Amino acid sequence: MERKHSTFSRFLIAFFAFLLALMIGYNFIFVEPIGVLKNNNLILIAIILIIILSESFDNFSIGKYLTISRKLEESKNENEKLEKKNAQLINQLISITSNEQKQSSTNVFGDYYTERPNKQKKIDNEKNVQELLDQIGNSIVIESMEKNIKTTLITKGLDTTSETSTVLIRHLAGTQLLLGFERIHKYIFGSQLNLLHELNLIAPEGFTKKEIEDYFENVKDEFANSFSGWDVKKYLVYLFSNILIVKNDEKIHITNLGQEYLNWIEENNINDVKTL
Repeated sequence: MERKHSTFSRFLIAFFAFLLALMIGYNFIFVEPIGVLKNNNLILIAIILIIILSESFDNFSIGKYLTISRKLEESKNENEKLEKKNAQLINQLISITSNEQKQSSTNVFGDYYTERPNKQKKIDNEKNVQELLDQIGNSIVIESMEKNIKTTLITKGLDTTSETSTVLIRHLAGTQLLLGFERIHKYIFGSQLNLLHELNLIAPEGFTKKEIEDYFENVKDEFANSFSGWDVKKYLVYLFSNILIVKNDEKIHITNLGQEYLNWIEENNINDVKTL
């Protein structure tokens, strides 16, 4: 939204800049050493530059750039924490699987002479495994994440067929999914979250390019200052990069992950009141 300036305020700004320029000229010509730009002169020049920029550009704000830099730094730190947690869980899973393989190799001859587990014990083990798996639940997204984890372990030469591995892989997938939802929910805009709800209501149908553009224009009109200079492509980047939406047959659709995210909000009573 364009700012309105009064003639008086423009005169004060110009007069203040003129006084600063006189101070710079005086220090440059009459203050020893003569003809050398001093530190205080550079500071005054910087102030004049800021005044000119703030007067020339509506959206120029030092505070705004500092805020953006701080948010980028927070996002970077958050991603580093999530990557560290995932690495720790994978290392724990690899360590447990390796120990099982070593134990199996060490006891191979002893197991030959031991009594085989009875049928009841096997049934109990299967029941315990299922209970542990049910603590996380299952879905298309969980299955996909489990597949990726197993692929990673197999490429490292580790066994993924034991009951312990099955349980730990399920819990690791659930943990990764939960951390991902918390990170997404921290930075998503309220209007983007509302768009996911609308896409979910008409799934498997989607929004056409025109419908998406109309939706963004309404958002832009409501938050003109915040989305000044934005286009629909920039607005959808966050949703695409987090695989919450996908483009198919020239329409925008909500993904399985996007639906899982909305279910997570509802089932856990997460506050969905967001800004913008």
